[in-house]
Amino acid sequence: MSNSRKADQQSPWPGDKPLSTSKLKNTNGSSGITEFSGTNICALFESVSDAIFLLDGDVIVDFNNKTLEMFACQREQIINQPLEKYLPPKQPDGTDSREKIRQIIDTALHGESQFFEGKLTQASNIVFDAEVSFNCLELKGKRLLQCIVRDVTERKREKEFYKSLTISSLVGIYILRDGKFRFVNPKFQEYVGYSESELIGMNSIDIVHPEDRETVRENAVKMLKMQEPVPYEFRTITKSGQIKWTMEIVIPVFLDGRREILGNYVDIDDRKKAEESLKASEERYRTILENIEDGYYEVDFKGRLTFFNEACRKIFGYTQEELTGMSYRQFIDRGTSAKLIKLGGKVYRTGKPEKSSDFEIIRKEGFKRHIEMSVSLMMDVSGEPIGFRGIVRDIDERKKAETTILHMAYHDALTGLPNRLLFNDRLNVAMSVAQRNNKKFAVMMLDLDGFKLINDSLGHDMGDLLLQNVGNRLRGYLRKSDTVARMGGDEFMLLLPEINQKKDAELIARKIVNSFQRSFVLKDHELKITASIGIAIYPDGGVDFDTLKKNADIAMYKVKEKGRDNFKSYDSIGDEKD
Repeated sequence: MSNSRKADQQSPWPGDKPLSTSKLKNTNGSSGITEFSGTNICALFESVSDAIFLLDGDVIVDFNNKTLEMFACQREQIINQPLEKYLPPKQPDGTDSREKIRQIIDTALHGESQFFEGKLTQASNIVFDAEVSFNCLELKGKRLLQCIVRDVTERKREKEFYKSLTISSLVGIYILRDGKFRFVNPKFQEYVGYSESELIGMNSIDIVHPEDRETVRENAVKMLKMQEPVPYEFRTITKSGQIKWTMEIVIPVFLDGRREILGNYVDIDDRKKAEESLKASEERYRTILENIEDGYYEVDFKGRLTFFNEACRKIFGYTQEELTGMSYRQFIDRGTSAKLIKLGGKVYRTGKPEKSSDFEIIRKEGFKRHIEMSVSLMMDVSGEPIGFRGIVRDIDERKKAETTILHMAYHDALTGLPNRLLFNDRLNVAMSVAQRNNKKFAVMMLDLDGFKLINDSLGHDMGDLLLQNVGNRLRGYLRKSDTVARMGGDEFMLLLPEINQKKDAELIARKIVNSFQRSFVLKDHELKITASIGIAIYPDGGVDFDTLKKNADIAMYKVKEKGRDNFKSYDSIGDEKD
């Protein structure tokens, strides 16, 4: 209880201090006198979340602390004040709660419990919604009213909010009691064609198509028991006799202490018609897809195959059962996966299809195969994206042919070494890097000494075999970044990018020259041959391909003139004495 027992006011309780017991008699018809501990009463009243106060007539004579909080007042603002002080003034529409409260108090004082639902006012004139119960108590021969006040402002707001949602909902909503409509929102009335007055009291099953009624009963029972919480579909018969496809959800609710059923009715008639039309179209297109040579696929946004034709299945090498639901990650490597994710993201963002992209897949047998694939967004009937679809074509043979043609265009057919065209490309790249980073690189011209004699005496087949072995030996003395190319006949060129000084190139040249001291064993012949090498260093020996090649060639012929089987740098020619 509050501190109202402390001052000069006479407390209605038996004494200013808590007594061990006090006798309160309820006058609402119950017999007997209940004994309460004064201390227990105070603790009980202060622990509840409702405001509790006592009225002597219509005057507030005692209260708990929750009363001060609810009415936003101090003790002196409420003690010995009439309850009417906390009622709103008479409304413009003539509503006056003061007169109603007087009648309630008078009736309650005669022993009949009363209930009031309406507005109350805080000390600051802020109005709130409340529920108030009035019960008569006898205390020391005096009749007082015990009032319990509950603030229901938030609850009423929520109720109005949900009511507004229900009325404005684009989904049909209804409430059933004993299988009959108790409430229907405007959308439901619009959907079934009946007015509210026609629906209230009607059996809900009456608007269900006779052929679907048993299924609806079974599904509703399962959903209410949470055995199968999945919306179910059936046909509704409207007032005009039109048949519409409906999707429904039902849940149990409790209203006014009774178990009732809340249902949501969704019109899916257009969707059903679209599905039927789509199904017919799918049958036509399925026949076409199964007879084309290219593969056709559909995947969801998780990358799982949801549909594919027989040609697609053959490309991947799996059975129908194995491929259905398989993730694309299971038949591509990590690098290809990243490429495919990037492509799918682009198609999703732009909505524009990608007509042709090359990928490598891993067939069931484990070997890789090149495919060409198109990708476009796949939409549902409402236009929402649900995955990707496209055409798959096996281009493995074509890719191999392209690779062969490309290799032939840039490589020497006999030795497999880069040819003049590829060497020029790599030289241009080396030149750009050297210019940008202020670096050097070396170009070497290598010519075999006495190759014509071997070729003429032992035949072109032996000569070709020797050139192949020379190419292999040269590769063994170079770095991965270096290039050795066959320029024609027995002439080879070497590119050594990013050297620090001329001596680095000369060191490689010396190793190559020395390597020719070992004979070449070809078939039944042991062939001895030497090499002459000329070196040109960029930029001292030239700043373009033609100059570098010419100067390396000059240096190489100087080696020839001096007895062959050696190397020489172009910039050292001038240092020699004739």
